[in-house]
Amino acid sequence: MTKITNPTTSTPRAHPTGRSRDLLVRFWSGWLKPHIGGLVIATVLMAVVAAASATYPWLFGKVIDALASLGTSLKAGSEAAPPDPIVPGLTPAAMVVAGPIAIIAATFVKGVALYASTVMTNQIALAATTKLQQDLFAKLLSLDFARLSGEPSGAFSARFLNDINAVREAVLRAANSLVRDVLTLVGVIIVMILGDWQLAVVCLVILPLAIGPVSMIGARLRKTAARAQAQAADLAGVVEESLGGIRLVKTYGLEAAETKRVGSALSVRMGLLLKMAEQKGRVDPILEVLGGVAIAGVFAFAGFRITQGAASVGTLTAFIAALLMAAQSIRSLGGLNSVLQEGLSALERFFAVLDEAPKIADAPDAAALPRGRGRIEFKDVGLVWPNGARALDRIDFVAEPGQTLALVGPSGSGKSTILNLIPRLYDPANGHIRIDGHDVRTVTLASLRQHCALVSQDATLFDTTIADNVAMGLAGASKEAIRAALAAAACDFVDRLPEGVETRVGPRGTRLSGGERQRLSLARAILRDSPILLLDEPTSALDSDSEARVQEALDRFATNRTTIVVAHRLSTVRRAHQILVLNQGRIVEQGTHEALIAQSGLYAELAALQFQS
Repeated sequence: MTKITNPTTSTPRAHPTGRSRDLLVRFWSGWLKPHIGGLVIATVLMAVVAAASATYPWLFGKVIDALASLGTSLKAGSEAAPPDPIVPGLTPAAMVVAGPIAIIAATFVKGVALYASTVMTNQIALAATTKLQQDLFAKLLSLDFARLSGEPSGAFSARFLNDINAVREAVLRAANSLVRDVLTLVGVIIVMILGDWQLAVVCLVILPLAIGPVSMIGARLRKTAARAQAQAADLAGVVEESLGGIRLVKTYGLEAAETKRVGSALSVRMGLLLKMAEQKGRVDPILEVLGGVAIAGVFAFAGFRITQGAASVGTLTAFIAALLMAAQSIRSLGGLNSVLQEGLSALERFFAVLDEAPKIADAPDAAALPRGRGRIEFKDVGLVWPNGARALDRIDFVAEPGQTLALVGPSGSGKSTILNLIPRLYDPANGHIRIDGHDVRTVTLASLRQHCALVSQDATLFDTTIADNVAMGLAGASKEAIRAALAAAACDFVDRLPEGVETRVGPRGTRLSGGERQRLSLARAILRDSPILLLDEPTSALDSDSEARVQEALDRFATNRTTIVVAHRLSTVRRAHQILVLNQGRIVEQGTHEALIAQSGLYAELAALQFQS
């Protein structure tokens, strides 16, 4: 079946504003908010981590001051006055003992809280992004057939794999790094101010100078990340095409050409990834230089302060330790900005799909289509593709229950398009399609499609058991009903399989032959027991023996059903009660096989050229 874009296809819309705040608010309200309890607990745990981290510099300074005080006392001898307490209630000697114990305790508390917060944030990030993937997949299935068939599935796979990893990494880094590093930064700044507010002012003037350059780098990185994510979808499509057509590639000796084509796409991706790496690589040097300037300024100013007796060596040590921790937190936040920009770019791509509104949907007042005999009527139906080409023009016919209507004509004449209009995979631009007197646009899609069973030349099977494949869409089907459908479809090969109906068919049914896959597809249609049977060249890819068996089963099943068949083989077409001959989207001939042969028109010409075995 030719894949072509439907005029009613929705196109992806960019996020209405694209602003970071809009994206974050939407992601929070839709996917993170349900986990607010866990986020609160994780935040409390990370506050504990930050508090424990902030105590390190203070404890270092007090222990060093205690050691210095003890050293001075020992040099002064026993006649010297007792040293002043380093901490209220603790002498220098006591502080030398209590300080290391306190450091060990702070380390232990930090370790436990860090482990618990890391596990919890990972659980939340995985739960939120997995739900986002589920919502995206559900949305994809709701989109129009033409929208999905017109885009390589590799593009959607890239969203599920590459884009979701960017979102998940951003959530993890934001949950772990943002809260922890911000709180740690606040804690060590407090320690710095309490230790020496004048030194703290020097640092607080220098370090914020990095905010501007880091923000500019983040904005550029987001644009590059968007290009890289889009190119990843293109690359996935190219690889899928090459591997999906491996039979043709090998038969025609196209290995070198396909390797070159994929290599070209990989080179483009490498260039984008290198550009992203270069943009990320600017952040650390900027922060490193500013951190070095800050430390140099502290040493210079602290030397002056110590010579004036305004600060102790312990105070300076605590301040330097706090400054180093602050620099580490700022560097981590700078790296976080890069990760967040990649995640925001991926969220834009997710939301672009989630915001798509399918054109083919239930009308507000749609009612369920009542079970009937399946009479199909096309009245003045027309369809135009987006490029202006007319796919169908003034199609009029009636398919009566219990009869078979065949559609024949040159390739591209509109046969499969007519078939696709019946279950509303497309909607006509004009005219009406009625089933048992009901316009298909006035009934629910679910009830309409329950009335239709499809058997096509590309029998679609999934990598599960035979029973599951036959019962697709009928979760409550019994094993007896499944076996009866298999018997009706001449699937006697199932009984010869070691596990019978529980045998797995492999990816796309690769463990079965073409004829076996086709008969399973027919068994699925039989079990569905729909009043309308749609056949899209169901025997075109089969050998003579398989075709005969499938055709015999089809003939039995088509009794008392409305059957519309697209076929090229004379054996299929001549059984039809009515034949429509299409050319360039129009019905040019209509009648039985014998009558059309007698007209010596297009049908007779096609019969002579294509139908003769």
